[in-house]
Amino acid sequence: MANLSTLLALSEPSGFWISIIKAFEAVTNNYVLAIIFLTVVIRIIWGIVDTYSKYNQQKMNAIQVKMQPELDKIKAKYEKTPQIMNQKQNEVYRKYYGRSYYTGCLVMLLITALNMVIFFTLFSGLNSMAAYNIDASYNNLKYSYVNSVNVIDEYVMANGGYEDADMQELFRNYQSLGIEIVSAEDGSQSINLVQYQMDGEDYVLDEEGNRVKVSTLYTTDYKTDFGYIDQNVTSSDGQTSTETTVVTSNRYLISLLNRVFPVYQEGEEIGSKDIVLIEDYTPALDEDGNALVGENGEAIYEDLYFSTAVQNVCMNYVVEVYDETKDSFLWIENIWLADSPTTQSIISYSTLVSQVGATNLDYGENLIYDAFMNDLADARGRVNGYYILPLLCVVISTLSILLNNLHTKRKNKREGKEVKVAGANKWMQIIVPIILGIFALFYNSVFAIYMLTGQVVSTIILPLQLYIVDKLVNRKKKNDNTTTITVDYARKF
Repeated sequence: MANLSTLLALSEPSGFWISIIKAFEAVTNNYVLAIIFLTVVIRIIWGIVDTYSKYNQQKMNAIQVKMQPELDKIKAKYEKTPQIMNQKQNEVYRKYYGRSYYTGCLVMLLITALNMVIFFTLFSGLNSMAAYNIDASYNNLKYSYVNSVNVIDEYVMANGGYEDADMQELFRNYQSLGIEIVSAEDGSQSINLVQYQMDGEDYVLDEEGNRVKVSTLYTTDYKTDFGYIDQNVTSSDGQTSTETTVVTSNRYLISLLNRVFPVYQEGEEIGSKDIVLIEDYTPALDEDGNALVGENGEAIYEDLYFSTAVQNVCMNYVVEVYDETKDSFLWIENIWLADSPTTQSIISYSTLVSQVGATNLDYGENLIYDAFMNDLADARGRVNGYYILPLLCVVISTLSILLNNLHTKRKNKREGKEVKVAGANKWMQIIVPIILGIFALFYNSVFAIYMLTGQVVSTIILPLQLYIVDKLVNRKKKNDNTTTITVDYARKF
């Protein structure tokens, strides 16, 4: 029971690709750079395989051109007898290809299958990694928040409670209060409620630019599981019975939040929210951030409640944690989400459920989420991207196809051939870039970066591949055209 929250959390993914990515990450100390370097290595190695594939395809195309006249004659002669036509065509295939036809087809099939395996296993691995990191990031922010609330609540309750005048005086100047984490040598962590020195509305900073701490007000253990088992032993008529109550982590946290930030019900208006620290503290604002005014045009002000001061202290720390731990890259605020202006960098609860899975979230998780993530979204939320990665994937993929087509067109022109692109191939040249763009649009940015890097590397090495293939094909043609001249000296009668 004590580790229920740990059991509910997603386990870190493992596997072939994850292990390799971690090895690259250990060197680069950056997940995106690890993906980029891994992709470059994969594409360079795959470039060798792809070069052989292109050469094999060229050989098969050359053989196809040689035997096409015979196939056309057979088709014209046996058009009305399909069985004989197929038999004759197979004889031509065996004559020109021999075993190389089936070997070439098998090699092409294996290369295509290997390419698909690499693509989809990496896709699956990075999606699992995205879900894991979203869950880990959320839990880090969650426990940063609830531990902050807990240390404040313990300090207040140990020093007179929320009604205490000294407590109210302290929290009137909540800007001077802060949260810090202290790590011990044994790996355990404690959380401190501290007070900083203020100069008016500004912090007093030391020579290194750090806030000058006046004192540590309270210290308690930093927890990732607040659950406990409560056993109540009762005796009656000589009989002893034990009643065991299991309080899960989230159930305790919700009771804590309801004590500090109560959800009001009829007759239960207790807690810190109804304690006014400063009347008319700040102008009231509407949803668009505009100041509200009364019927006579006078400004409307809101009171500063104890709970508001507590929330500000806790959220200041949560924002610091978010800024220090967020996984961003260039214009992308959260690499585990799509590069899209319709996606918010601070995940919504529905996105959290879809990524993590409802079964991995404990009772009342939505209530805890609402307690701090909405405020975090107001403080740091923005669109996660601008469709840059999907557009680049489409553009670079299209460019690679155009370069390949241009090379083929020029080669055919030099050789005096006029080859038209088949309808199916023409459509595939349009569909493939679109599919890559869709993957980059609807899935996490890390996978989009993998696809984009792969397309860029493939496009860069394409001219070298085509050059090597042309050299190999020309050498084979030269060897094929070299014939041994045999002279017959026999006398003719």
